[in-house]
Amino acid sequence: MLDRSLIGRESEPVVHDVEKGAIRRFVEAIGDPNPIYVEEEAARAAGFASLPAPPTFPAVLAMNERFRHALDLGTRSLLHGEQQCEYGRPIVAGDRITVVSRVADVQERPSASGPMDILVLEDEGRDAQGALVFRTRATFVIRRG
Repeated sequence: MLDRSLIGRESEPVVHDVEKGAIRRFVEAIGDPNPIYVEEEAARAAGFASLPAPPTFPAVLAMNERFRHALDLGTRSLLHGEQQCEYGRPIVAGDRITVVSRVADVQERPSASGPMDILVLEDEGRDAQGALVFRTRATFVIRRG
């Protein structure tokens, strides 16, 4: 079983500068045709100061591989089971967002193939003024062995 002492462990803050190109590449990858994500004029007409990021963009900012590696999950099978997002405000190009990841929970659950571990990670993104921009909560299922 994963060590429950991991609960509460936090990453070092990681600063992300949100760029128009990153938003455009993400939009292309997910296939969203909405012009507000790629055209400045459409974004301004919709009331944004710059290109807004789609609602699922925080997943890009929350990928702290160094922190996940530090949790020493080893070579076990890992399945991304669930993702939740909470928003303080839209993310727009030009934002500087500081993200901190935290282990929110560790559980053990039975399965047909034996016990499995559940790891819940939360990521919080704050702007330069310290205001909450987003909070994500990701649940991972980890098979043992």
